[in-house]
Amino acid sequence: MKSITLKEQAYEHIKHKLKMCVYMPGDAVGEPEIMEETGIGRTPVREALLALKEEGLIEIRPRKGTFASPITEQQINEIYQIRSLLEPVTAVRYKQRFDKSVLLDYDSLFEHLDIEDDEKYFDLDMKFHQAIIGITDNPTLTEFYEKVMFCQYRIGIYNSVRGMAGKENYYPEHHDIICALLDEDDKRIEEACKRHIGRSHIVSLKALKDFPL
Repeated sequence: MKSITLKEQAYEHIKHKLKMCVYMPGDAVGEPEIMEETGIGRTPVREALLALKEEGLIEIRPRKGTFASPITEQQINEIYQIRSLLEPVTAVRYKQRFDKSVLLDYDSLFEHLDIEDDEKYFDLDMKFHQAIIGITDNPTLTEFYEKVMFCQYRIGIYNSVRGMAGKENYYPEHHDIICALLDEDDKRIEEACKRHIGRSHIVSLKALKDFPL
């Protein structure tokens, strides 16, 4: 089994804090703080920050410091455009590949989930939507979508921190998608996916507008 390097440890630590908005968009990300939290030295921490900068999650501003990248209206629109283009089409085209017992398991998990636990809430949401794309068995597409959904996760956490995640619709909307997939009903699958993605898009734009960064 491959051992995890210090850089990888620092990378995962910082990335998780970015994902969970412990570092809110625009917040300073201090090397000394990370070193103290992780017990990892300056060089691996700096290398991890540079890797996250390459992914667009960190901004390094000369003579000012290191900051969590902002969430912008353009980013939100792009993420939801990608989702609205890919998820409904994929779900319809590959509807017969979905394991019905797995779909029922998802439905039960959504129904009984503690929606007050943000991490469990968004972990399950991301897993389900990535599974829709994963049904294609296309590793390149799956890897691309994981990056898209990381950004979506961060947007969702930001909405929740601002009290605007719209969690009351969480189970009914996923239930509609799952039931449509179980029935292999093309029209309902497309409508349920688009309705869910569209509502989330509006919530995300409203959260950003009401609490600008």
